[in-house]
Amino acid sequence: MKKITLYIALIFGWAGTVLAQNKKPNIILILADDLGYSDLGAYGSEIATPNLDRLANEGIRLKQFYNNSICAPTRASLITGQYQHKAGVGYFSNDLGLPAYQGYINAESLTIAEVLRSNGYITATSGKWHVSGKGKSLPWDRGFDLVFPREEKNADSGAPTFNKTTDSAGYPLESSFSTELINRAAEGFLDQIKGQDKPFFLYLAHTAPHWPLVALPQDIAKYKGRYDKGWESIRRERFERQKQLGIVENGTALSVADEDIYDWERLSFDQRQLWAKKMEVFAAMVDRLDQTVGKLLQKLKDNGQLDNTLIVFLSDNGAPAEDLVRWFHGARLNNGPVGTVGSFESQSKNWSYASNTPFKAFKDYTYEGGINAPFIAWFPGKIAQGIKKGTGHIIDLAPTFYDLAGAVYPKEYQGHQANKLPGKSLVPVLLQQQDTVKREEGLFWERAGNRAARIGKWKLVSTWPSYKWELYDLEQDPTERKDIASQHHEVVSRLSTAYFRWAKDNGVVDFAELERKEPVSMKEFRASKTQEIAAPAFRF
Repeated sequence: MKKITLYIALIFGWAGTVLAQNKKPNIILILADDLGYSDLGAYGSEIATPNLDRLANEGIRLKQFYNNSICAPTRASLITGQYQHKAGVGYFSNDLGLPAYQGYINAESLTIAEVLRSNGYITATSGKWHVSGKGKSLPWDRGFDLVFPREEKNADSGAPTFNKTTDSAGYPLESSFSTELINRAAEGFLDQIKGQDKPFFLYLAHTAPHWPLVALPQDIAKYKGRYDKGWESIRRERFERQKQLGIVENGTALSVADEDIYDWERLSFDQRQLWAKKMEVFAAMVDRLDQTVGKLLQKLKDNGQLDNTLIVFLSDNGAPAEDLVRWFHGARLNNGPVGTVGSFESQSKNWSYASNTPFKAFKDYTYEGGINAPFIAWFPGKIAQGIKKGTGHIIDLAPTFYDLAGAVYPKEYQGHQANKLPGKSLVPVLLQQQDTVKREEGLFWERAGNRAARIGKWKLVSTWPSYKWELYDLEQDPTERKDIASQHHEVVSRLSTAYFRWAKDNGVVDFAELERKEPVSMKEFRASKTQEIAAPAFRF
């Protein structure tokens, strides 16, 4: 009992100290788009990310931090603290005719901005919103004082688009590059906020390094020749660095590669050059993203806003297996070399295989490669340094921020009964009091028929269109190499029962029913994906 009392005192004593020192902490939430688990230096990458590495080394890194495997559902959970179906974005930002799949955040799911603004915060967002299907629940309607871009079509769409000025070769200029524009707007908001006697919440949602692969030529030049050795070599190098860093345990084995990953050694010279250039551009996009984080830190320092600011960085999902040219039936959509504004290329499965090291699968799947992404929290003098297991989830961020801000989460808001928060505060983990978030009820996922449940060390997974459950012991097998469902029927039964209870509580329906409601455009889109997955890729 004494230990419990001391533990509670430590948490609330620390929170009280934060409030006493400078009222309430500023909070910055930075979200990358399609960044894989190993794409930062602090998680094993060869890409230069010194600013994010600094935040990681001076703060906390989590080995396990979960998202919803794809952009819009992740953003809905991130900004509300609800599972995506409960928030109304169970599938994507399009309406499938059911409350859990309406494609925009419902009124009962309060955003972090709404809650914090009600508790004295100035709120701002810059970048990708993507949870306003049908033009509803736009950011300025959901608690944000300052918004960029302030245009409905950009807020409604998956990613804001800007008029890109190019050089003579077709590469973007720094002044018009989307990563720079999004960050510059955020810096402008910090200048507007400066001098006001209020804390702020900034949600900075970058579009990088999501396809199409477009980068500044000076950034691409840094990586020329770096990827000529191919994805398998890069994957092995990253894996070794992850073990040296302590991100993965020494006894961990790499996940088993998909059968349709190309054999680099059998590619022609020209094919290797094209593939290497793709990753050079991707690396350049990550590099520039990190550079803008450095500019943001400098702006905070110049404005005197840095010392009382918590910064959290994460990604919305794992790296994707999306191959744009093949998805669009082989059509050549490019009007220029990879990296130029006219090109339309993606990282594709082969390089994403390296980005998601050491895990299995990709964006849109509920294996670890789809849902486990980097997580960095930085708050010097307030939270501890180190690498923790974590086992956190995006639904945990809202209660964490409310905990740190001393914010009251209302039972009702603007005439609507507020959904209860299902997540847990990460404060005990950030304070080094716990290695993982404690939750007996477990965590659950569903995205386009792909399902998963995790309770303790056990993880249950099934991939659409199969309904067959696979079971993994993540303590012994974190890269999901061996399905042991047949050996643990009781565990499968217990987790599946918990999953279906969660699905019922959150309005999740069988995906076969949803497919009948899908717009034709989405059916064609999924059909192209299914065709790619079903037919092994040609090996050069």
